[in-house]
Amino acid sequence: MKLFYGIALILLAVVIVGASQSLFVVDQRQQALVLQLGKPVGTVKEPGLHWKIPLVQEVRRFDRRVLSVDPEPEQMVLSAAQSPKEDDPKNDDALLTDVSSEPIIVDTFARYKITDPLMFLKTFQTVQRANQNLENIMNGATRDVLGNTTLQGLLSDKRAHIMEDIRTRVNRTITNDQMGIELVDVRIVRTDLTPKSEERTVNRMISDFSKRATETRSEGEEHALEIRSTAEKERSVLLAEAERDAQIVRGEGDKIAIKTYADAFNKDKDFYGFTRSMEAYKNTLADPETRLILSPDSAFFKHFRGE
Repeated sequence: MKLFYGIALILLAVVIVGASQSLFVVDQRQQALVLQLGKPVGTVKEPGLHWKIPLVQEVRRFDRRVLSVDPEPEQMVLSAAQSPKEDDPKNDDALLTDVSSEPIIVDTFARYKITDPLMFLKTFQTVQRANQNLENIMNGATRDVLGNTTLQGLLSDKRAHIMEDIRTRVNRTITNDQMGIELVDVRIVRTDLTPKSEERTVNRMISDFSKRATETRSEGEEHALEIRSTAEKERSVLLAEAERDAQIVRGEGDKIAIKTYADAFNKDKDFYGFTRSMEAYKNTLADPETRLILSPDSAFFKHFRGE
């Protein structure tokens, strides 16, 4: 009995070891390539439990999820092409014209997936090598596309078309070289000026804005001078017209006064003369500080003499 149990345990162990060597599991996040003596004999893309020949066949698993590649930021030169509107010094886009000829730092990342494990294994062997090769291809395609793109276009709504163009170029290279991968998406994370370019650009922008501010102030002062001149002219006209009207009114008043005096004089000359003399005495002698030096027989005192 002991020998029987011993043989049974040995057979069970052999079965378990054989089963473990013959069965393999592929989950939903993976795809597998079966190699027999180093040569591929099949591709497994369905998740679940699968068989292989133990000791003869081996399994290489590859991720079927979307993978990422994030190249290091690279210096690139954009196109210096300029549209007619950029010639206008008051157009803010003109401030970016000189920057287009300066190198900028472009940071990109991409998402890709393994579509053919066999071609992927033949081309790259590992994901790390695939990322390295894909970074080089992306940098080349990005340089080609940005070489025909202005900074204005890169910062506008054309950015999405630029990224799509890069993805198309990279996928064309991948397809031609049969790499077994497909680029899903490409994104330009950021575009920065180099420190020297940034300093030159900021200085130029300050200079341009200062020039624009000076021109605006000059135009404002010119308009203000025109407004003040017009207001001064209108003021002079109004004052002249007011003075003219006042002279007319005063003339009419003097005319009426002279006529009134004349009418009063013609009615009673003596009484008129007496009244006028009393007014003269009142106006002249009202102030005690007034001193008059006159001859005693002056006509001014004729009413004091009873004449």
